[in-house]
Amino acid sequence: MPHSPNSLQNHTPDFTIDVLILAAGQAQRFGRPKQLLPWGAGETILSHVIRRVLATPGISRTHVVLGAWFENICTSLAKPLEQVEVIRNPDWQVGMFSSLSTGLRQLNQDNVKSDGILVLLGDMPFITPETLTLFVDSAARGYPRPLIATEGARPAHPYLIRPRHIGEILSLSGESGIRPFIQKQFPSALKIPVSHSAGRRDVDTWESYFAQRPDDSGPVIPAPNDDALVKSHGMAK
Repeated sequence: MPHSPNSLQNHTPDFTIDVLILAAGQAQRFGRPKQLLPWGAGETILSHVIRRVLATPGISRTHVVLGAWFENICTSLAKPLEQVEVIRNPDWQVGMFSSLSTGLRQLNQDNVKSDGILVLLGDMPFITPETLTLFVDSAARGYPRPLIATEGARPAHPYLIRPRHIGEILSLSGESGIRPFIQKQFPSALKIPVSHSAGRRDVDTWESYFAQRPDDSGPVIPAPNDDALVKSHGMAK
């Protein structure tokens, strides 16, 4: 259910775009909320993604699906989360598809009227305003087809679905995630080319985090429980 009221951003009366950020994972490899790892000056991975979405003209509403570490994240990111609608996924252990289905069901329950729902991953801080704007600007042109990011000829993230697709997506078993829907729709979808830095690059290990995070990121406290990693990045245990 919603945790906080949602505020409208850049409301466009002629064509409405909602964003659904999936950020409910446990991040077992990190042993802590990956969403809260420092990413740039005064930000975390998730707050950075939220800020970029909120700064994109043409997006009507932003929804963030949380699950693991719910209270920690809501407390630590209270200010950024005030600007979005928070949706709690009680079944986050099942996998990412449960977050997508929970978010879509909540939008249906809230009777959200939208011309497109742009789905983002909360651990992809490399998504750029330019990429988001491409989706927003192409949403009307591609109507009623879905929009799918591509890297070469391969589907990537993010993707934009239409309200008419929600029933089909919710009917999936979830065993293969959203993949069956993407594969079915991909030939006729409006394809949005993105670079590797936006479409397939994420933060899944401590090594990838430290290798890619901005130089002005804050310290990681406590340091990871990996002596070699700690030493290589000059951290104190």
